[in-house]
Formats: sequence, structure tokens, C-alpha cells
Amino acid sequence: MSISPLEQRNESGQRNSYEGREVVFESKEDKEKAELKKAAARERAEVVSKEVKNTKQQIQSIMASMQQVIKAVAAIRAQLQLAQQPEDNIPSVRSDKRRVGELNVKLMDLGSQLDGLKSALLEEERKRLREEGKLNGATLEIEANRLVEEILAKLKG
Repeated sequence: MSISPLEQRNESGQRNSYEGREVVFESKEDKEKAELKKAAARERAEVVSKEVKNTKQQIQSIMASMQQVIKAVAAIRAQLQLAQQPEDNIPSVRSDKRRVGELNVKLMDLGSQLDGLKSALLEEERKRLREEGKLNGATLEIEANRLVEEILAKLKG
């Protein structure tokens, strides 16, 4: 049984229509994936940024506490007329210094994580701007950098 030319065109048109819908659907999926990646990078950057703030606050708090302990020990020694000893002989100061060292290492790690997240955000912004087709070359790069810096400034609040 043969198919008439009209039926062939009809079938071909349906196939093309289906393939067109499939391409549009894939395009929407790609955009959604890109948006999800961008949102995830933003969220990770926000979490790391908050952790950096908390770590810095912990360091400041510990440093202030260490200063108070050192002053108090010095005052007590002066009252007891004991010879001044190096502050490292005070157990709590030794412990606090060790903790500050650990927090500084953590801060460096968080800084490198933030740099990596900044790079990921920058790449997502470049991709988005390229897809929009409004900018190219150096202008695209400048705008992408500006947008990422804006995002990070909001996170640092």
C-alpha cells in the first residue's frame, strides 16, 4: 500500500513540528539548568560568605578575650609581686592562640572556596550575557565582572 504525497507531507510536517517542540523544550531545560547552577553558586557563595563573617567575629572575640586574660594575669602578678613571665605560659592564652591559628587556616580555606565560587558565578554570568546576545568581547567581560561584584557585595552586606 502506498502513501499519497499529501499524506507524506502531512506526516513530514508532524515530524518537523514534533522535532521543533523538542528543540524548544531542550532549550528551556538548558536555561533552567543554567539558572539552577547560577542559583546554587550564589547560595554556596552566600553560605561561605556568612561563614567567613562568623569566623572573623570568632577571631576578634578570642583576641579580645586573650587581651583581657593577659592584662588580668599581669595585674595579679603585679599585686603578688611575681616576676613577669611570657604570655605563652598562660594556659588559656596558649589555647586561644592555637584556636586563632586554626580559625586563620579555616579563613584561608573559605577565602579560596569563595574565589572558586566567584569564578563559577562569573562563568555563569558570561554564559547568560552571551546567550542574551546583547554584549560581546571586553564589554561582556566588564559587565559580567560588575554583576558578580554586585552579587558578592550584597552577600557581604
